[in-house]
Amino acid sequence: MADDLDEWMTAARDQGDQQAFAMVVEKCHHLIRATLLRETAEPELADEIAQEALTRAWAKREQYRPGTSPRAWLLTIARSQLMEHHRRQDRDRRHLRELVRQELLRQAPQEADSEQQQRLAALKICLTEIGDDHRQLIDLVHSQGLTSDAAAEILGIKAPACRQRLSRLQRMLRECAEKRILASEQ
Repeated sequence: MADDLDEWMTAARDQGDQQAFAMVVEKCHHLIRATLLRETAEPELADEIAQEALTRAWAKREQYRPGTSPRAWLLTIARSQLMEHHRRQDRDRRHLRELVRQELLRQAPQEADSEQQQRLAALKICLTEIGDDHRQLIDLVHSQGLTSDAAAEILGIKAPACRQRLSRLQRMLRECAEKRILASEQ
């Protein structure tokens, strides 16, 4: 069986044989999913990362070395995808915590200096000008403390789209607040 896997993976690599790759996937998918499930304890997340790993494996099939274990190669890609997922989550948390800390929760308004009060007031106005879908995303992430992945699931959008939307929203709110502060100073 191991020889078959290597032959199929080599055919997928050398000839772009999708059927051969499908055979490798069929024989290895359960192992990949089980490994990821053990690491994440979340079936949906394990399935998502397994799918991303297999998609990446197909795209990077020319990097497979004939004579090696396709299982080990696929597991390495899956673990790499899992690490990438964790890095994205950590980055999201850092960005969101930083936004909250800098813009919303820096100090209570009565304790804040005038510049901070001005920034907070400008940000509050900017928050009233955003659409309901953006306001809901801000509420889910900042008020309820959800991750962008959890917010994406609630909003019915893909996690990468949610992270991108949060990033754009953060930039837009910062620019809006800065414009309002500049306008009030003139």
